[in-house]
Amino acid sequence: MPAITTFTKVIAQCHHVLDEIFLLHQETVLFGRFDNAILLFNSYKELHDLHKTFEDEKLIPKFNELGNHGRWPASLYKLEHDKIRDLMEKTENDLVRLAEIPPDNRSLGRNIISFLDREKTFKGYCEHHQDREEQGLLPELDNLTDSIWRESIIGPFIAAWESCVNRNMLLINKIGITGPSSDQKPGSRSTQ
Repeated sequence: MPAITTFTKVIAQCHHVLDEIFLLHQETVLFGRFDNAILLFNSYKELHDLHKTFEDEKLIPKFNELGNHGRWPASLYKLEHDKIRDLMEKTENDLVRLAEIPPDNRSLGRNIISFLDREKTFKGYCEHHQDREEQGLLPELDNLTDSIWRESIIGPFIAAWESCVNRNMLLINKIGITGPSSDQKPGSRSTQ
């Protein structure tokens, strides 16, 4: 299998997997399956942290080093990551509180709707951030760096990402939910 040497393809696939797991999480919230919703949110959080750490430690510093030739400065991406972390923590706390409501509580349905409405802020912010990365940071880094450097950091990241995805898919499949298929992982044939 030929190596993927563009950040745009690799990270876009990561975004897709994250989006799918988040949607599965929301579906389980909608049906009141809070233990599964928490498990899915934790899977999302673990994968998101791996993805964010790669960007924070490898991509954003390189982009900054290259002099911010792009549409948005490197510092903006880092600030957005910090905001996403804060929103993720708030969402996680809200989810735990929602899961503590007894299933026979007459207001449970309205609490679920309220939670999903609040979670829309988090989801919307993530989508906006992903679009900004896919239109700015990633293609700009692809254009400003050589394939040897990109390949040297993409390869280890894909290995770590696929290991994390596979581990989480085992958990997700155990609870009877079908997660993102293997062709949605970076490095798979469909991303070539």
